[in-house]
Amino acid sequence: MLILPSLTSAVQAASSHQSGGIGTFLTSVGRDITSVFVPAPASAHGHRRVRHVRKPVHRPEPGFGVPQGTIAAHVLTSADATLPLIEWDGKTSTLQTAMQAAKPAWMAVLVTGTQLAQACEGKWVHPIDNTSTCGIPGGVSDIALTWDRSRLTTAPSWQDFWDVARHPGRRGLHFGARTTLEIALLADGVAPQNIYSTLSTPAGVERAFRRLDLLRPYIVWWETPADAARIMEQSGALMLSAPATEVTSVSARAPSGPATSLFVAGTQNVLRSPLFWAIPINVSAESAHRTLEQLRMHAPHLEDMPTPVPPEAAPTFLMVSDTFWSLHGDALEQQFAAHFAPRTP
Repeated sequence: MLILPSLTSAVQAASSHQSGGIGTFLTSVGRDITSVFVPAPASAHGHRRVRHVRKPVHRPEPGFGVPQGTIAAHVLTSADATLPLIEWDGKTSTLQTAMQAAKPAWMAVLVTGTQLAQACEGKWVHPIDNTSTCGIPGGVSDIALTWDRSRLTTAPSWQDFWDVARHPGRRGLHFGARTTLEIALLADGVAPQNIYSTLSTPAGVERAFRRLDLLRPYIVWWETPADAARIMEQSGALMLSAPATEVTSVSARAPSGPATSLFVAGTQNVLRSPLFWAIPINVSAESAHRTLEQLRMHAPHLEDMPTPVPPEAAPTFLMVSDTFWSLHGDALEQQFAAHFAPRTP
């Protein structure tokens, strides 16, 4: 097992009211991290033997895994402009498969704190300094309320998202409990600071599910950031929750013209998740050491505050609790999938 040099960084715990083993791990994520020769056939004349040196074949190493939409949105900040980027779909199943494959898909990959905790516990990634710390802070990922500006001229709220009488049309939501349950409670009037204390109770979970059931006939589900982008590109919904990177990416690719459906991302109650660089265990020890040095030297970070943004108010964020989702995620995801299958209205 590779023992990597230490790095130093600092990340806040995702939720101060959660505690326990997984909470301690997540708090420690950002703390105390510093750390052939081929003989030629004999000459027919026999006066000498020539040896040709086979030049080594250059096989480039895999790139760095980033969320879908990152490349087109130009939201990864790094001193190294040549950093090779590979987008991935953000699914934990994709992460596990790639990290357990014979050949690595990435030299390093950006993951959420919940995914990092699972990857570290499952030994899918190299530890740092032979400790339980397995990640290096790598920025943030945002899920924002996004709407079609050609059909809705004023910025909506999450409460407006549920108001299909005043704002008729389809709604796009992530098919998964994480972020979707938070959004449902925000729409039901729960204050951001009370989201996880509410969601920690059976009554709170039921409240979120009931809220989603009210909207269910209008929902278009998406599973990956690329799915959310297709909904926007095809004008498949009036409003949706969407990764901010994809909003920027779709806007960059949209043709100009007054008939174009342009989606913009709001800045209020944006759901923000800290991201971490992790080095897959199937990366060799030598390559992992080199990758760590590269990450330390260039410190690439994802900063995906949605653009363009309405200028009326400063952004507000709901920090998604990796501690909560590490503790309750498996059960809630199973309950969510069972409740809302099939995935189309």
